[in-house]
Amino acid sequence: MATVFVVQHSYEEGEHEETKFIGVYASVAAAEEAVTRMRELPGFKNHREGFTINACEVGQDHWTEGFSSLATIFVPLLDQTVVSWIPVEAELLPGSLYRIITRNEDGKERWRYNAGQVVRCEARVIDGERCLVAVGTAVDDL
Repeated sequence: MATVFVVQHSYEEGEHEETKFIGVYASVAAAEEAVTRMRELPGFKNHREGFTINACEVGQDHWTEGFSSLATIFVPLLDQTVVSWIPVEAELLPGSLYRIITRNEDGKERWRYNAGQVVRCEARVIDGERCLVAVGTAVDDL
């Protein structure tokens, strides 16, 4: 099979990672020449070490599993004297529903919703930040 060389550029800015697809080249030398050209351009010259060159076989699947989109949502805590929330990871499902993934490992806090439950969320502002808050389970809609 034929092999091509994929050039990308990535860098992190705080908690945000930015990745740019640069191009596909027929040889390592051509890919390296592209990196040399890009390093002098605005933005790239501030992140010169962010380039990668990866060999890739043509005509072959390179992603062989499905995927899920994850989001951080906030779940209300029970038995609190003031309204309190805990951030958890959740899988985005069709219909704007979320399946909670994070487990309450230590059990010291009581969560309104737990791992495995499918919840509806709405946007709210908590501590000045806009976020998604679990407001009910999917079965509440039935």
